[in-house]
Amino acid sequence: MKPLQADVQVELTHANRIAMMEHLSASIAHEIRQPIATTIINAQAALHFLDARTPDLEEIRQALDAIVRDANRTRDLISALRALMHKEPPRQDSLDINEAVCEIIALGRAEALRNGVLTETRLAQGLPPIQGDRVLLQQVILNLIINAVEAMRDVGHGPRELLISSARSPDGVLVAVADSGPGLPLEQIERLFEAFYTTKPGGLGMGLSICRTIIEHHGGRLWATANAPRGALFQFTVPVHRPSDW
Repeated sequence: MKPLQADVQVELTHANRIAMMEHLSASIAHEIRQPIATTIINAQAALHFLDARTPDLEEIRQALDAIVRDANRTRDLISALRALMHKEPPRQDSLDINEAVCEIIALGRAEALRNGVLTETRLAQGLPPIQGDRVLLQQVILNLIINAVEAMRDVGHGPRELLISSARSPDGVLVAVADSGPGLPLEQIERLFEAFYTTKPGGLGMGLSICRTIIEHHGGRLWATANAPRGALFQFTVPVHRPSDW
């Protein structure tokens, strides 16, 4: 029986390794979709500018700068996700959360405009700096924004409003993303954070699972509730930066 048990253990170990690789591959594929999409859009814009009778070199330069920025973000995101999956400690950058939010809103603004979504911010002033990995935390915010926009895509009546806010909380700093979409059934709220669970046709079910992993990896918490009078509200907290933590 011992050789059989050994063979079973080897097979289980191999199957577990394959599952982990598939999880990592699905995670990376899901997360780099957005920066790759914006890279393609900017490349197409640059080609369009070049086709003009008198090309505007400044417009072309701006498009190429955006391509470089998006490519660098994709590279940094892949590196950060690999580190996360290998359970390496998060980067200990000191970050201004409002600055990070404003930077990432610019990336999601085009998607919001295409879907007729009005974006509003309410960022509290004087918030203490937080600590962590800027790329990963911004990816969480971007995922929540894109999810909110997609949730409001099929809203047939009423305004499509997206509110992104920040505030001080007992656990550190809080960021909230609220939408006016159809909302979340109570029985689905916790399942949304399960890997491979999705309510979207053709969705991978990875985004919110990765988001919660990232926030918990930073010592924070991510949760969802109903938004009043309608829609969904996603909130997360991240501890503030303390010099003694370095």
